[in-house]
Amino acid sequence: MLTYDDLVAGLEDAWLAVGLHEHLFLESITPSTHDRTCKIELFPDHDDPLTSTNMPPYLELSFAWSPVHQLIAEGRDLDIEPLDLTWTYIATLGDRQDHTDAELVRMFQRAVIHAFQRYYPTEATEMEPVAVEVRRIYLPGSQPLHLDYIQIVSSTMTDIFEQWAERDLIGLRMLLRLEFQLAAAIISNLGDAFSPRGRGGYKSVDAA
Repeated sequence: MLTYDDLVAGLEDAWLAVGLHEHLFLESITPSTHDRTCKIELFPDHDDPLTSTNMPPYLELSFAWSPVHQLIAEGRDLDIEPLDLTWTYIATLGDRQDHTDAELVRMFQRAVIHAFQRYYPTEATEMEPVAVEVRRIYLPGSQPLHLDYIQIVSSTMTDIFEQWAERDLIGLRMLLRLEFQLAAAIISNLGDAFSPRGRGGYKSVDAA
């Protein structure tokens, strides 16, 4: 039986195992209905403070724990409701104007597909390119408009119950570890693509 705490503990174990670090952890809980939402921002090693000029590619992970999930966790015999993890990858660039939006999208998609080829080579051959959004953020009040930075964003979803056939906690932790290995590879590839001289390929002094 999966509980909310089991899932959060498994996620934390997995992101620490692949070398990602929690930057933001937000929970929203409605005790009367057992509704919970969880949102975590996970970063590789980075310089402080974070700004638009040194922001490494990072992962925003979120999920909603519904009353049905809570009742099933308490032993009620109900139909399984999907438990979706939403993985949103974000790469931030300075006022980089030497690439078109189409070129940035292709660079992002190549970084993702190369990570899939490493961990899921069979599935990678049949993958459609991931959907990517390019967001251009301008300095407020600037006339004429002056580009401040660019965000390149892509989201995917994983249904835990669909992949977790064994329904045991050891299997869950192994599944989450694999998911985060892929996530870390995507983040590393995005760093190589968009900040090759920055922290994308960062190694600590001890590990260098």
